[in-house]
Amino acid sequence: MNTATARRVALAAALVAAGNVLSRFLGLIREPVIAALFGISGATDAFEVATRLPQLVHELVIGGAVSGVLIPLFSEMAADDRRLARTFSSLITSVGVALIGVTIVMVALAEPLVAAAAPGLPAATRDMAVVMTRITLPAVLFLGLSAVTAARLYARDRFAAPSFAPATLNGTLIVLALALTPAVGPVGVAIGYLAGAGAHLLVQLPALVRDGVRMTVPSWRGNPDTARALRLYLPIAAGLVVAQALVIVDTNLASRTGEGSLAIMRFATRLQQFPLGLIGSAIALAFLPVLARSAPEKVRDLVNAVEFKSALVAAARSAFVLMVPVTVILTALSVPVIRAVYEREAFDAAATDLTGLALLIYAVQLPITVLDQIFIAAYYATRNTLTPVLVGVGGGLAYLIAALALVEPFGVFGLVAANSVQNSLHGVILGWLLWRRLGGFGDSGLWFFGVRVIAAGGLAAAVGLILREWSTLALEPGGLAGWRALIVSGAGIMVVYVAALALLRVPEVPRLARLIRSRLGTRLAN
Repeated sequence: MNTATARRVALAAALVAAGNVLSRFLGLIREPVIAALFGISGATDAFEVATRLPQLVHELVIGGAVSGVLIPLFSEMAADDRRLARTFSSLITSVGVALIGVTIVMVALAEPLVAAAAPGLPAATRDMAVVMTRITLPAVLFLGLSAVTAARLYARDRFAAPSFAPATLNGTLIVLALALTPAVGPVGVAIGYLAGAGAHLLVQLPALVRDGVRMTVPSWRGNPDTARALRLYLPIAAGLVVAQALVIVDTNLASRTGEGSLAIMRFATRLQQFPLGLIGSAIALAFLPVLARSAPEKVRDLVNAVEFKSALVAAARSAFVLMVPVTVILTALSVPVIRAVYEREAFDAAATDLTGLALLIYAVQLPITVLDQIFIAAYYATRNTLTPVLVGVGGGLAYLIAALALVEPFGVFGLVAANSVQNSLHGVILGWLLWRRLGGFGDSGLWFFGVRVIAAGGLAAAVGLILREWSTLALEPGGLAGWRALIVSGAGIMVVYVAALALLRVPEVPRLARLIRSRLGTRLAN
Protein backbone atom coordinates (compact mmCIF):
# COMPACT_ATOMS: atom_id res chain seq x y z
CA MET A 1 0.00 0.00 0.00
CA ASN A 2 1.21 3.53 -0.68
CA THR A 3 1.60 6.05 2.12
CA ALA A 4 -1.64 7.94 1.43
CA THR A 5 -3.68 4.75 1.38
CA ALA A 6 -2.02 3.49 4.54
CA ARG A 7 -2.83 6.74 6.33
CA ARG A 8 -6.44 6.66 5.15
CA VAL A 9 -6.82 3.07 6.31
CA ALA A 10 -5.18 3.89 9.66
CA LEU A 11 -7.56 6.81 10.20
CA ALA A 12 -10.55 4.71 9.18
CA ALA A 13 -9.49 1.87 11.48
CA ALA A 14 -8.99 4.34 14.32
CA LEU A 15 -12.49 5.81 13.88
CA VAL A 16 -14.16 2.42 13.58
CA ALA A 17 -12.17 1.17 16.56
CA ALA A 18 -13.11 4.23 18.62
CA GLY A 19 -16.77 3.71 17.80
CA ASN A 20 -16.47 0.04 18.62
CA VAL A 21 -14.70 0.82 21.90
CA LEU A 22 -17.54 3.09 23.00
CA SER A 23 -20.20 0.68 21.77
CA ARG A 24 -18.57 -2.36 23.37
CA PHE A 25 -17.90 -0.43 26.56
CA LEU A 26 -21.58 0.48 26.75
CA GLY A 27 -22.33 -3.13 25.89
CA LEU A 28 -20.27 -4.20 28.87
CA ILE A 29 -22.43 -1.87 30.96
CA ARG A 30 -25.65 -3.04 29.29
CA GLU A 31 -25.11 -6.73 30.00
CA PRO A 32 -24.28 -6.25 33.71
CA VAL A 33 -27.37 -4.05 33.97
CA ILE A 34 -29.52 -6.85 32.54
CA ALA A 35 -27.69 -9.39 34.72
CA ALA A 36 -28.27 -7.29 37.83
CA LEU A 37 -31.95 -6.78 36.98
CA PHE A 38 -32.78 -10.39 36.09
CA GLY A 39 -29.76 -12.70 36.69
CA ILE A 40 -29.76 -15.99 34.74
CA SER A 41 -33.54 -16.26 34.93
CA GLY A 42 -36.58 -16.67 32.73
CA ALA A 43 -36.78 -12.91 32.15
CA THR A 44 -33.28 -12.91 30.63
CA ASP A 45 -34.13 -15.98 28.54
CA ALA A 46 -37.26 -14.19 27.28
CA PHE A 47 -35.30 -11.06 26.33
CA GLU A 48 -32.69 -13.18 24.56
CA VAL A 49 -35.37 -14.81 22.41
CA ALA A 50 -36.99 -11.40 21.79
CA THR A 51 -33.71 -9.98 20.46
CA ARG A 52 -32.63 -13.08 18.55
CA LEU A 53 -35.73 -13.04 16.34
CA PRO A 54 -35.41 -9.43 15.08
CA GLN A 55 -31.67 -9.94 14.68
CA LEU A 56 -32.45 -13.02 12.59
CA VAL A 57 -34.71 -11.00 10.27
CA HIS A 58 -32.21 -8.16 10.06
CA GLU A 59 -29.38 -10.51 9.10
CA LEU A 60 -31.49 -12.29 6.50
CA VAL A 61 -32.77 -9.16 4.79
CA ILE A 62 -29.87 -6.72 4.99
CA GLY A 63 -27.22 -7.36 7.64
CA GLY A 64 -25.05 -9.68 5.56
CA ALA A 65 -25.28 -7.41 2.54
CA VAL A 66 -23.48 -4.46 4.13
CA SER A 67 -19.93 -5.81 3.93
CA GLY A 68 -20.69 -8.41 1.27
CA VAL A 69 -22.37 -6.22 -1.33
CA LEU A 70 -23.14 -2.62 -0.39
CA ILE A 71 -19.76 -1.28 0.75
CA PRO A 72 -17.87 -2.73 -2.26
CA LEU A 73 -20.65 -1.60 -4.63
CA PHE A 74 -20.92 1.92 -3.22
CA SER A 75 -17.11 2.18 -3.12
CA GLU A 76 -16.95 1.64 -6.88
CA MET A 77 -19.37 4.50 -7.55
CA ALA A 78 -18.26 6.84 -4.73
CA ALA A 79 -16.92 9.41 -7.20
CA ASP A 80 -20.06 9.34 -9.37
CA ASP A 81 -22.71 11.23 -7.38
CA ARG A 82 -25.50 10.65 -9.86
CA ARG A 83 -24.97 6.91 -10.08
CA LEU A 84 -24.58 6.64 -6.32
CA ALA A 85 -27.79 8.61 -5.67
CA ARG A 86 -29.78 6.45 -8.08
CA THR A 87 -28.57 3.16 -6.63
CA PHE A 88 -28.79 4.28 -2.99
CA SER A 89 -32.37 5.51 -3.47
CA SER A 90 -33.46 2.25 -5.09
CA LEU A 91 -31.84 0.03 -2.47
CA ILE A 92 -32.95 1.92 0.63
CA THR A 93 -36.54 2.06 -0.68
CA SER A 94 -36.50 -1.67 -1.42
CA VAL A 95 -35.15 -2.47 2.03
CA GLY A 96 -37.72 -0.24 3.74
CA VAL A 97 -40.69 -1.75 1.91
CA ALA A 98 -39.49 -5.32 2.49
CA LEU A 99 -38.88 -4.79 6.19
CA ILE A 100 -42.23 -3.11 6.81
CA GLY A 101 -44.01 -6.12 5.31
CA VAL A 102 -41.89 -8.65 7.18
CA THR A 103 -42.33 -6.81 10.48
CA ILE A 104 -46.14 -6.70 10.21
CA VAL A 105 -46.33 -10.42 9.47
CA MET A 106 -43.94 -11.41 12.25
CA VAL A 107 -45.65 -9.26 14.89
CA ALA A 108 -48.91 -11.01 14.04
CA LEU A 109 -47.23 -14.43 14.25
CA ALA A 110 -45.08 -13.69 17.31
CA GLU A 111 -46.65 -16.41 19.47
CA PRO A 112 -46.04 -19.38 17.13
CA LEU A 113 -42.60 -18.02 16.21
CA VAL A 114 -41.50 -17.93 19.85
CA ALA A 115 -42.98 -21.37 20.45
CA ALA A 116 -41.04 -22.75 17.47
CA ALA A 117 -37.79 -21.00 18.35
CA ALA A 118 -37.72 -21.92 22.05
CA PRO A 119 -40.19 -24.73 22.80
CA GLY A 120 -38.42 -25.69 26.02
CA LEU A 121 -39.23 -22.44 27.81
CA PRO A 122 -41.72 -22.59 30.71
CA ALA A 123 -45.17 -21.21 29.86
CA ALA A 124 -44.72 -17.97 31.85
CA THR A 125 -41.33 -17.30 30.25
CA ARG A 126 -42.72 -18.04 26.79
CA ASP A 127 -45.61 -15.61 27.29
CA MET A 128 -43.14 -12.94 28.40
CA ALA A 129 -40.98 -13.63 25.34
CA VAL A 130 -44.00 -13.16 23.04
CA VAL A 131 -44.79 -9.74 24.53
CA MET A 132 -41.15 -8.67 24.32
CA THR A 133 -40.84 -9.94 20.73
CA ARG A 134 -43.81 -7.87 19.58
CA ILE A 135 -42.08 -4.82 21.04
CA THR A 136 -38.62 -5.52 19.60
CA LEU A 137 -39.55 -6.67 16.07
CA PRO A 138 -40.14 -3.15 14.61
CA ALA A 139 -36.48 -2.50 15.39
CA VAL A 140 -35.56 -4.43 12.24
CA LEU A 141 -36.90 -1.58 10.10
CA PHE A 142 -34.67 1.01 11.80
CA LEU A 143 -31.64 -1.29 11.77
CA GLY A 144 -32.14 -2.19 8.10
CA LEU A 145 -32.37 1.42 6.94
CA SER A 146 -29.42 2.25 9.17
CA ALA A 147 -27.34 -0.52 7.60
CA VAL A 148 -27.84 0.80 4.07
CA THR A 149 -27.02 4.32 5.25
CA ALA A 150 -23.88 3.11 7.02
CA ALA A 151 -22.67 1.30 3.89
CA ARG A 152 -22.98 4.49 1.86
CA LEU A 153 -21.09 6.51 4.46
CA TYR A 154 -18.31 3.90 4.75
CA ALA A 155 -17.92 3.84 0.98
CA ARG A 156 -17.52 7.63 0.97
CA ASP A 157 -14.89 7.41 3.72
CA ARG A 158 -17.30 8.91 6.27
CA PHE A 159 -16.54 6.56 9.14
CA ALA A 160 -17.43 8.52 12.27
CA ALA A 161 -21.25 8.44 12.32
CA PRO A 162 -21.77 4.77 11.38
CA SER A 163 -18.96 3.74 13.73
CA PHE A 164 -20.59 5.43 16.71
CA ALA A 165 -24.18 4.46 15.83
CA PRO A 166 -24.11 1.15 17.76
CA ALA A 167 -23.09 3.06 20.88
CA THR A 168 -26.33 5.04 20.69
CA LEU A 169 -28.31 1.79 20.67
CA ASN A 170 -26.54 0.49 23.76
CA GLY A 171 -26.69 3.80 25.59
CA THR A 172 -30.42 4.24 24.92
CA LEU A 173 -31.15 0.67 26.00
CA ILE A 174 -29.23 1.11 29.28
CA VAL A 175 -31.00 4.34 30.22
CA LEU A 176 -34.49 3.08 29.41
CA ALA A 177 -33.94 -0.34 30.99
CA LEU A 178 -32.98 1.29 34.28
CA ALA A 179 -35.75 3.87 34.03
CA LEU A 180 -38.64 1.70 32.84
CA THR A 181 -38.06 -1.75 34.33
CA PRO A 182 -38.96 -0.72 37.91
CA ALA A 183 -42.22 0.73 36.58
CA VAL A 184 -43.32 -1.71 33.84
CA GLY A 185 -41.28 -4.82 34.59
CA PRO A 186 -39.05 -6.81 32.19
CA VAL A 187 -40.71 -5.33 29.08
CA GLY A 188 -38.86 -2.10 29.91
CA VAL A 189 -35.66 -3.52 28.49
CA ALA A 190 -37.50 -4.50 25.28
CA ILE A 191 -38.76 -0.92 24.91
CA GLY A 192 -35.19 0.25 25.42
CA TYR A 193 -34.00 -2.03 22.60
CA LEU A 194 -36.60 -0.63 20.18
CA ALA A 195 -35.78 2.98 21.07
CA GLY A 196 -32.07 2.22 20.72
CA ALA A 197 -32.60 0.88 17.20
CA GLY A 198 -34.31 4.15 16.28
CA ALA A 199 -31.39 6.12 17.70
CA HIS A 200 -29.01 3.92 15.67
CA LEU A 201 -30.55 5.33 12.49
CA LEU A 202 -31.12 8.91 13.62
CA VAL A 203 -27.50 9.51 14.62
CA GLN A 204 -26.37 8.86 11.02
CA LEU A 205 -28.79 11.22 9.29
CA PRO A 206 -26.79 14.43 9.95
CA ALA A 207 -23.68 12.84 8.42
CA LEU A 208 -25.73 11.77 5.41
CA VAL A 209 -26.96 15.35 4.95
CA ARG A 210 -23.45 16.79 5.33
CA ASP A 211 -22.21 14.36 2.68
CA GLY A 212 -24.69 15.89 0.26
CA VAL A 213 -26.96 12.89 -0.13
CA ARG A 214 -29.35 13.13 -3.03
CA MET A 215 -32.50 11.03 -3.23
CA THR A 216 -33.98 10.25 -6.61
CA VAL A 217 -37.09 8.42 -7.73
CA PRO A 218 -36.32 4.72 -7.16
CA SER A 219 -35.46 2.94 -10.39
CA TRP A 220 -35.35 -0.83 -10.43
CA ARG A 221 -35.76 -1.46 -14.15
CA GLY A 222 -32.78 -0.67 -16.30
CA ASN A 223 -30.50 -0.06 -13.31
CA PRO A 224 -27.58 -2.49 -13.70
CA ASP A 225 -26.18 -1.63 -10.26
CA THR A 226 -29.38 -2.62 -8.48
CA ALA A 227 -29.54 -5.86 -10.46
CA ARG A 228 -25.90 -6.53 -9.69
CA ALA A 229 -26.44 -5.94 -5.98
CA LEU A 230 -29.29 -8.44 -6.00
CA ARG A 231 -27.20 -10.98 -7.93
CA LEU A 232 -24.30 -10.69 -5.50
CA TYR A 233 -26.61 -10.85 -2.50
CA LEU A 234 -28.48 -14.02 -3.47
CA PRO A 235 -25.66 -16.37 -2.38
CA ILE A 236 -25.27 -14.40 0.87
CA ALA A 237 -29.02 -14.64 1.48
CA ALA A 238 -28.90 -18.39 0.95
CA GLY A 239 -26.04 -18.69 3.40
CA LEU A 240 -27.83 -16.50 5.91
CA VAL A 241 -30.90 -18.69 5.73
CA VAL A 242 -28.68 -21.61 6.74
CA ALA A 243 -26.92 -19.54 9.43
CA GLN A 244 -30.13 -18.26 10.95
CA ALA A 245 -31.66 -21.74 10.82
CA LEU A 246 -28.69 -22.80 12.94
CA VAL A 247 -29.43 -19.93 15.35
CA ILE A 248 -32.96 -21.28 15.72
CA VAL A 249 -31.62 -24.80 16.29
CA ASP A 250 -29.14 -23.42 18.83
CA THR A 251 -31.93 -21.54 20.64
CA ASN A 252 -34.16 -24.60 20.52
CA LEU A 253 -31.52 -26.93 21.97
CA ALA A 254 -30.44 -24.42 24.62
CA SER A 255 -34.02 -23.92 25.77
CA ARG A 256 -34.13 -27.67 26.52
CA THR A 257 -31.02 -27.69 28.73
CA GLY A 258 -32.60 -25.87 31.66
CA GLU A 259 -33.66 -22.38 32.67
CA GLY A 260 -30.87 -19.86 32.42
CA SER A 261 -28.97 -21.64 29.61
CA LEU A 262 -29.80 -18.95 27.05
CA ALA A 263 -28.74 -16.34 29.59
CA ILE A 264 -25.37 -18.08 30.14
CA MET A 265 -24.73 -18.15 26.39
CA ARG A 266 -25.84 -14.52 26.03
CA PHE A 267 -23.57 -13.12 28.73
CA ALA A 268 -20.52 -15.14 27.64
CA THR A 269 -21.12 -14.37 23.96
CA ARG A 270 -21.30 -10.62 24.57
CA LEU A 271 -17.89 -10.64 26.25
CA GLN A 272 -16.15 -12.59 23.50
CA GLN A 273 -17.83 -10.39 20.88
CA PHE A 274 -16.27 -7.31 22.46
CA PRO A 275 -12.75 -7.91 21.07
CA LEU A 276 -14.12 -9.29 17.80
CA GLY A 277 -15.96 -6.04 17.19
CA LEU A 278 -13.13 -3.90 18.46
CA ILE A 279 -10.38 -5.61 16.47
CA GLY A 280 -11.88 -7.77 13.74
CA SER A 281 -14.76 -5.58 12.59
CA ALA A 282 -12.72 -2.37 12.83
CA ILE A 283 -9.86 -3.72 10.72
CA ALA A 284 -12.12 -5.52 8.23
CA LEU A 285 -14.35 -2.47 7.66
CA ALA A 286 -11.36 -0.13 7.38
CA PHE A 287 -9.62 -2.32 4.80
CA LEU A 288 -12.73 -3.36 2.84
CA PRO A 289 -12.95 -0.23 0.64
CA VAL A 290 -9.19 -0.49 -0.10
CA LEU A 291 -9.49 -4.19 -0.92
CA ALA A 292 -12.52 -3.52 -3.13
CA ARG A 293 -10.72 -0.81 -5.09
CA SER A 294 -7.51 -2.83 -5.52
CA ALA A 295 -9.18 -6.12 -6.45
CA PRO A 296 -8.91 -6.91 -10.18
CA GLU A 297 -12.06 -7.43 -12.22
CA LYS A 298 -11.06 -10.91 -13.37
CA VAL A 299 -10.43 -13.75 -10.93
CA ARG A 300 -7.40 -15.01 -12.83
CA ASP A 301 -5.66 -11.67 -12.24
CA LEU A 302 -5.73 -12.12 -8.45
CA VAL A 303 -2.45 -14.03 -8.58
CA ASN A 304 -0.69 -10.82 -9.68
CA ALA A 305 -2.72 -8.39 -7.53
CA VAL A 306 0.20 -7.10 -5.45
CA GLU A 307 -1.62 -4.20 -3.78
CA PHE A 308 -4.59 -6.41 -2.90
CA LYS A 309 -2.34 -9.04 -1.31
CA SER A 310 -0.38 -6.38 0.56
CA ALA A 311 -3.54 -4.91 2.07
CA LEU A 312 -4.87 -8.37 2.96
CA VAL A 313 -1.65 -9.43 4.69
CA ALA A 314 -1.42 -6.14 6.58
CA ALA A 315 -5.00 -6.57 7.84
CA ALA A 316 -4.51 -10.22 8.82
CA ARG A 317 -1.20 -9.66 10.61
CA SER A 318 -2.57 -6.70 12.57
CA ALA A 319 -5.73 -8.54 13.59
CA PHE A 320 -3.86 -11.69 14.67
CA VAL A 321 -1.19 -9.95 16.70
CA LEU A 322 -3.84 -7.92 18.56
CA MET A 323 -6.21 -10.81 19.19
CA VAL A 324 -3.75 -13.29 20.71
CA PRO A 325 -3.24 -11.44 24.05
CA VAL A 326 -6.99 -10.84 24.33
CA THR A 327 -7.53 -14.57 23.95
CA VAL A 328 -4.99 -15.25 26.68
CA ILE A 329 -6.72 -12.81 29.04
CA LEU A 330 -10.23 -14.17 28.41
CA THR A 331 -9.15 -17.79 28.83
CA ALA A 332 -6.72 -17.46 31.74
CA LEU A 333 -8.92 -14.97 33.60
CA SER A 334 -12.38 -16.10 32.44
CA VAL A 335 -13.93 -16.47 35.93
CA PRO A 336 -12.39 -13.25 37.35
CA VAL A 337 -13.59 -11.36 34.26
CA ILE A 338 -17.15 -12.66 34.65
CA ARG A 339 -17.10 -11.92 38.39
CA ALA A 340 -15.92 -8.35 37.83
CA VAL A 341 -18.35 -7.59 35.03
CA TYR A 342 -21.51 -9.39 36.10
CA GLU A 343 -21.54 -10.62 39.69
CA ARG A 344 -23.93 -8.38 41.60
CA GLU A 345 -27.58 -8.35 42.66
CA ALA A 346 -29.39 -11.28 40.97
CA PHE A 347 -26.20 -12.60 39.31
CA ASP A 348 -24.60 -14.78 42.01
CA ALA A 349 -21.37 -16.80 42.40
CA ALA A 350 -22.91 -19.94 40.89
CA ALA A 351 -23.87 -17.96 37.78
CA THR A 352 -20.31 -16.62 37.61
CA ASP A 353 -18.76 -20.09 37.54
CA LEU A 354 -21.13 -21.34 34.84
CA THR A 355 -20.74 -18.27 32.63
CA GLY A 356 -16.96 -18.26 33.17
CA LEU A 357 -16.68 -21.77 31.75
CA ALA A 358 -18.76 -20.78 28.72
CA LEU A 359 -16.53 -17.74 28.15
CA LEU A 360 -13.39 -19.89 28.29
CA ILE A 361 -14.76 -22.25 25.62
CA TYR A 362 -15.84 -19.37 23.40
CA ALA A 363 -12.57 -17.47 23.79
CA VAL A 364 -10.19 -20.16 22.48
CA GLN A 365 -11.51 -19.66 18.94
CA LEU A 366 -10.87 -15.89 18.80
CA PRO A 367 -7.53 -15.79 16.88
CA ILE A 368 -8.99 -17.92 14.08
CA THR A 369 -12.34 -16.13 14.12
CA VAL A 370 -10.75 -12.70 13.73
CA LEU A 371 -8.79 -13.97 10.70
CA ASP A 372 -12.04 -15.38 9.35
CA GLN A 373 -13.52 -11.85 9.36
CA ILE A 374 -10.57 -10.61 7.28
CA PHE A 375 -10.85 -13.52 4.84
CA ILE A 376 -14.59 -12.92 4.37
CA ALA A 377 -13.92 -9.23 3.65
CA ALA A 378 -11.31 -10.25 1.06
CA TYR A 379 -13.78 -12.52 -0.74
CA TYR A 380 -16.46 -9.85 -0.72
CA ALA A 381 -13.99 -7.33 -2.11
CA THR A 382 -13.35 -9.65 -5.08
CA ARG A 383 -17.14 -9.87 -5.70
CA ASN A 384 -17.14 -13.52 -4.68
CA THR A 385 -20.03 -13.96 -2.27
CA LEU A 386 -20.58 -17.65 -2.99
CA THR A 387 -17.46 -19.25 -1.49
CA PRO A 388 -17.94 -17.93 2.08
CA VAL A 389 -21.54 -19.17 1.91
CA LEU A 390 -20.55 -22.68 0.83
CA VAL A 391 -17.91 -22.84 3.55
CA GLY A 392 -20.53 -21.58 6.00
CA VAL A 393 -22.88 -24.40 5.04
CA GLY A 394 -20.07 -26.88 5.72
CA GLY A 395 -19.41 -25.22 9.07
CA GLY A 396 -23.11 -25.45 9.86
CA LEU A 397 -23.08 -29.19 9.27
CA ALA A 398 -20.06 -29.46 11.57
CA TYR A 399 -21.98 -27.52 14.22
CA LEU A 400 -25.00 -29.84 13.97
CA ILE A 401 -22.86 -32.93 14.31
CA ALA A 402 -20.95 -31.52 17.28
CA ALA A 403 -24.05 -30.05 18.95
CA LEU A 404 -26.11 -33.21 18.74
CA ALA A 405 -23.18 -35.26 20.00
CA LEU A 406 -22.27 -32.93 22.89
CA VAL A 407 -25.56 -31.46 24.12
CA GLU A 408 -26.71 -34.53 26.01
CA PRO A 409 -23.53 -35.22 28.03
CA PHE A 410 -22.48 -31.57 28.50
CA GLY A 411 -25.69 -29.54 28.20
CA VAL A 412 -25.30 -25.90 27.29
CA PHE A 413 -21.50 -26.18 27.31
CA GLY A 414 -21.72 -28.75 24.52
CA LEU A 415 -23.53 -26.13 22.43
CA VAL A 416 -20.88 -23.53 23.24
CA ALA A 417 -18.16 -25.98 22.15
CA ALA A 418 -20.06 -26.77 18.95
CA ASN A 419 -20.20 -23.04 18.12
CA SER A 420 -16.44 -22.77 18.63
CA VAL A 421 -15.82 -25.77 16.36
CA GLN A 422 -18.05 -24.24 13.67
CA ASN A 423 -16.34 -20.84 13.69
CA SER A 424 -12.83 -22.28 13.79
CA LEU A 425 -13.43 -24.62 10.85
CA HIS A 426 -14.90 -21.75 8.83
CA GLY A 427 -11.78 -19.64 9.34
CA VAL A 428 -9.31 -22.43 8.57
CA ILE A 429 -11.06 -23.64 5.42
CA LEU A 430 -11.77 -20.16 4.06
CA GLY A 431 -8.17 -19.09 4.65
CA TRP A 432 -6.83 -22.15 2.85
CA LEU A 433 -9.14 -21.59 -0.13
CA LEU A 434 -8.16 -17.92 -0.31
CA TRP A 435 -4.46 -18.84 -0.21
CA ARG A 436 -5.00 -21.18 -3.18
CA ARG A 437 -7.06 -18.64 -5.12
CA LEU A 438 -4.38 -15.96 -4.71
CA GLY A 439 -1.48 -18.29 -5.43
CA GLY A 440 -0.11 -17.54 -1.97
CA PHE A 441 -0.34 -14.37 0.09
CA GLY A 442 2.86 -12.87 -1.25
CA ASP A 443 4.61 -12.88 2.13
CA SER A 444 7.08 -15.72 2.64
CA GLY A 445 7.56 -14.80 6.30
CA LEU A 446 3.93 -15.36 7.37
CA TRP A 447 4.53 -18.77 8.92
CA PHE A 448 7.53 -17.54 10.89
CA PHE A 449 5.48 -14.52 11.97
CA GLY A 450 2.68 -16.78 13.21
CA VAL A 451 5.04 -19.02 15.16
CA ARG A 452 6.63 -16.04 16.92
CA VAL A 453 3.26 -14.53 17.85
CA ILE A 454 1.99 -17.86 19.17
CA ALA A 455 5.20 -18.32 21.17
CA ALA A 456 4.73 -14.88 22.74
CA GLY A 457 1.12 -15.76 23.49
CA GLY A 458 2.18 -19.03 25.13
CA LEU A 459 4.59 -17.23 27.44
CA ALA A 460 1.88 -14.70 28.33
CA ALA A 461 -0.54 -17.57 29.00
CA ALA A 462 1.89 -19.15 31.48
CA VAL A 463 2.04 -15.86 33.36
CA GLY A 464 -1.75 -15.54 33.11
CA LEU A 465 -2.30 -18.89 34.83
CA ILE A 466 -0.17 -17.71 37.75
CA LEU A 467 -2.05 -14.42 37.95
CA ARG A 468 -5.42 -16.21 37.67
CA GLU A 469 -5.26 -17.57 41.21
CA TRP A 470 -4.27 -14.20 42.65
CA SER A 471 -7.04 -12.42 40.72
CA THR A 472 -9.64 -14.95 41.85
CA LEU A 473 -8.67 -14.56 45.50
CA ALA A 474 -8.37 -10.77 45.37
CA LEU A 475 -11.54 -10.13 43.44
CA GLU A 476 -14.60 -9.12 45.42
CA PRO A 477 -17.86 -8.92 43.47
CA GLY A 478 -18.39 -5.32 42.42
CA GLY A 479 -15.45 -4.11 44.50
CA LEU A 480 -12.83 -1.66 43.26
CA ALA A 481 -10.04 -3.72 44.83
CA GLY A 482 -11.09 -6.69 42.73
CA TRP A 483 -11.19 -4.58 39.58
CA ARG A 484 -7.70 -3.33 40.33
CA ALA A 485 -6.50 -6.91 40.71
CA LEU A 486 -8.06 -7.85 37.39
CA ILE A 487 -6.58 -4.83 35.62
CA VAL A 488 -3.14 -5.53 37.07
CA SER A 489 -3.35 -9.17 35.96
CA GLY A 490 -4.44 -8.20 32.46
CA ALA A 491 -1.71 -5.57 32.25
CA GLY A 492 0.85 -8.14 33.38
CA ILE A 493 -0.19 -10.47 30.58
CA MET A 494 0.04 -7.64 28.03
CA VAL A 495 3.48 -6.52 29.23
CA VAL A 496 4.87 -10.06 28.99
CA TYR A 497 3.31 -10.50 25.54
CA VAL A 498 4.64 -7.22 24.11
CA ALA A 499 8.08 -7.84 25.60
CA ALA A 500 8.14 -11.31 24.04
CA LEU A 501 7.11 -9.87 20.67
CA ALA A 502 9.90 -7.31 20.90
CA LEU A 503 12.51 -9.96 21.80
CA LEU A 504 11.33 -12.14 18.92
CA ARG A 505 11.53 -9.12 16.59
CA VAL A 506 7.93 -9.16 15.42
CA PRO A 507 7.74 -6.08 13.15
CA GLU A 508 4.24 -5.01 14.28
CA VAL A 509 5.70 -3.79 17.60
CA PRO A 510 8.02 -1.08 16.16
CA ARG A 511 5.34 -0.18 13.60
CA LEU A 512 2.84 0.41 16.37
CA ALA A 513 5.41 2.40 18.34
CA ARG A 514 6.13 4.61 15.31
CA LEU A 515 2.40 5.18 14.78
CA ILE A 516 1.93 6.22 18.40
CA ARG A 517 4.95 8.56 18.26
CA SER A 518 3.72 10.14 15.04
CA ARG A 519 0.23 10.68 16.49
CA LEU A 520 1.64 12.18 19.66
CA GLY A 521 3.98 14.37 17.64
CA THR A 522 1.08 15.64 15.55
CA ARG A 523 -0.96 16.42 18.65
CA LEU A 524 1.95 18.25 20.31
CA ALA A 525 2.68 20.22 17.17
CA ASN A 526 -0.93 21.39 17.05
